[in-house]
Amino acid sequence: MSAEAALQVDTKSAADFKAVIRALVEERQDLTRQQSRAVISALLEQRFDEVQTAAVLTALAGKGETSDEIAGAVDAILARHPPFSLGAVKALNIGGTGGDRAGTFNVSTTASFVVAAVGVPVVKHGNRGVTSSCGSSDMMAELGIPILSSSAPQRMRADLEASNFAFVATSAYYGFPAALSAVRKRIGIRSIFNLAGPLVHPAGVELQLLGVARAALMAPIADALVQLGGVRAFVVHGVDGLDEVSCVGETLVSSVQDGVVSGFTLRPEDFDVQPCKLHELRGGDPRRNAQICQDVLLGQSGPFRDATVVVASAALVLAGCAESFKDAAAASRQAIDTGRAYQVLKNFQGGGA
Repeated sequence: MSAEAALQVDTKSAADFKAVIRALVEERQDLTRQQSRAVISALLEQRFDEVQTAAVLTALAGKGETSDEIAGAVDAILARHPPFSLGAVKALNIGGTGGDRAGTFNVSTTASFVVAAVGVPVVKHGNRGVTSSCGSSDMMAELGIPILSSSAPQRMRADLEASNFAFVATSAYYGFPAALSAVRKRIGIRSIFNLAGPLVHPAGVELQLLGVARAALMAPIADALVQLGGVRAFVVHGVDGLDEVSCVGETLVSSVQDGVVSGFTLRPEDFDVQPCKLHELRGGDPRRNAQICQDVLLGQSGPFRDATVVVASAALVLAGCAESFKDAAAASRQAIDTGRAYQVLKNFQGGGA
């Protein structure tokens, strides 16, 4: 039985599960968007057992997920959890797929405070660490943010009004089954949920700076964004392996706008930044990364600051707040040096108080 035939009977029997897994593993067969939606729905509804779940996630990752499969996974998640509206607010998210194994500090989260300080509303979407020791939710919790309550729509709207920044935790908003999360943690690899997750923003943001750990993922992510529509994005990959805009070396960028994908390359010099070494960006556990974040926002110089400026500046260009990356970098540095970026953090920690 082919994967398509199996999905026509809605993957209700063990035989159907096995047929899907065989198609993925033995035939390396790609799923259509509709088939992917059915398979991911089955995972979310826990109609696969733990072994089958691990097999499906591993097979998809090993084969390489297509844009149709990623879009289908997004469809499945959105069917369970439709995004809420921010009204007229045009918000931005900075995130990544994870899986680069670089052990860097939480660059995207730190840069998000800077972007908010410049004037772009940010709703940071994050998770606990799966392929790293400190995800953005881990660092936020260390900073004293109650990530469960901060992820409530009414709280996010209030935080945006008070500090131009809000945070939503994947685990708090979507409530994925604990067994599924446990399997993902145990197999310890980047899965289709890492690829679809950043595309399924609970607030339906219109601007996305998305990092991927492998260059081969750029095209399917960008194409999936085109299929889904409604988002302007930069999909980025640091050629040193980072799922960020890199201050170590070149960064490949796929720009998604109005259904068209175009590409260009960035270098640290484009931001008036001197290249650093990858090991100089390494963070640690949540306490260490929270301290790095605060140090950067308080104006400490060095590679951590440079990495933050580079990522924040790319986001500002994406949002149309600067004509060039150098102009955006100047605005990012000013937001840090004047204390505005740190004040965004303090306002957010105080819940708008």
